[in-house]
Amino acid sequence: MPRSITQRVTATIGALALAAGVAVMTSAPAQAVTLPGNIDTAQPRSLTVHKFALGPNNGQIVGTGQELPSTSGLGTPLPGAVFTATQVAGVDFSTPEGWAIANSLSPQTASTRLTGAPYTSTPSAANGTATFPADLPLGLFYVQETVLPADATNPTAPFLVSLPLPTGPVGAPANQWIYDVHVYPKNAVTELTKTRTPAPANSAEARNPDLIRWAIASSVPTLAAGDTITNFSLTDSVPGALVFPTTLPVGVSPSTVAVTSSAGVAQNFVLGVDYTITNTDATPTAEATSTLVFTPAGLSRLTNLQGGLVTFNVLTRAVSIPSNGLIINSATASINGSVETVTGSTPIGQLTVFAYESNNGGPRTPLANATYQVYLNQNDANNQQNPISINGSTNWTTGAAGTVQIPIMTPGNYYVREVTPPSGFNLPQSNPVQAVVVPGPTSTVAPVQNYVEFNHTQVSAANFLLPLTGGDGGLWFGIGGATLLVTALGAAIIVSRRRAVSAPIAA
Repeated sequence: MPRSITQRVTATIGALALAAGVAVMTSAPAQAVTLPGNIDTAQPRSLTVHKFALGPNNGQIVGTGQELPSTSGLGTPLPGAVFTATQVAGVDFSTPEGWAIANSLSPQTASTRLTGAPYTSTPSAANGTATFPADLPLGLFYVQETVLPADATNPTAPFLVSLPLPTGPVGAPANQWIYDVHVYPKNAVTELTKTRTPAPANSAEARNPDLIRWAIASSVPTLAAGDTITNFSLTDSVPGALVFPTTLPVGVSPSTVAVTSSAGVAQNFVLGVDYTITNTDATPTAEATSTLVFTPAGLSRLTNLQGGLVTFNVLTRAVSIPSNGLIINSATASINGSVETVTGSTPIGQLTVFAYESNNGGPRTPLANATYQVYLNQNDANNQQNPISINGSTNWTTGAAGTVQIPIMTPGNYYVREVTPPSGFNLPQSNPVQAVVVPGPTSTVAPVQNYVEFNHTQVSAANFLLPLTGGDGGLWFGIGGATLLVTALGAAIIVSRRRAVSAPIAA
């Protein structure tokens, strides 16, 4: 074969085989069947795919077809990918014309002249390696990815590879045939996470402990050269224990979106310009959702922020408590047609307060109409400032059973203060009291949890003077009456004597 054709074919086949981004190391290749001279048609041929995630530091150099001695530096291996290799018709590698035809083809043009049944690879293993059957014939093959790995956003672009593959005049070694061909195509992938975002300490959001904010974070995938981000959406799906609040407490921000570059620099994306947020209510067959969708303008900006991060901060309100005290919900990312779903969870609890009266440890009598507030710290409780609010309520009053439930609370330490005692009773001596809220509902049997109680005493009777009645009371009334009688007789005698002294003497 003339050298000019060999050079062109080597460059073309190598470039096509690496169209999806095959990484190359400059170190010596691992041992494989590489022979000089004419093509040995009796020599077995093999094709091995090494599947990795596309990143900013790989997929930039055309591969050689030889196995790399180490996969370090190639990125994250991707299991689960499946490829097919279909022979291209009319390419006879026993003639110079066949190599000239191979040199003139692109993957797109080759895809219109495929022949025979495709050969299917094994799914890529944990190390990203997928292998084809050992009986591949001599020829030019059109290779395409038919099953994407999990989290992949873009399939590998189809590529061409010849069996055997020429090293060309600049190869190492030069002008030889590689019978065991190794290719390293890459997938653009994204990573999706969903976590609970705690409210800042003593903030307005923290004082509304039924509010739960989720951070749904997705990386902006690194794409092959020339690819763009054509769609990017994040959806939060919530179970019946959660709702999306329509009215926000003062000082609490709504759901927000944050975008950062690969260097962590915050970007200014604008609601209604770069993205939209849409909430839908739950139906009998579907959960409520909140969906972030980037507009064409936002997608264009994201394409230039590959390797960055999008975080959708979704505000929800807990309205009920699962029996295990754990709310689980899911988030889904849809990026360039690839869909990934993850779950997030958060604990939730409640608190029950019991007001009662008990004399010296005797039976407990429930008391209605005791009113309570709850605080995040003892200083606020002492000063009766900044009470927590649950769905707009800051006061909770006991009913006839002496209990009141503060229904939904993020687990943690709180301080409960009785602000109004039942009529005729004093405020408790221990007031406020610390309460620990743990995941799950209230339990008043062992192990007791999410429960506090307040003992009360009646107001003092010392300030009230009541008449004495019965028993010794009659005696004292008798003694009092005799005393009055004696006093009256004495007064009469004194008056009589005074009259006798003052009367005139008869002549």
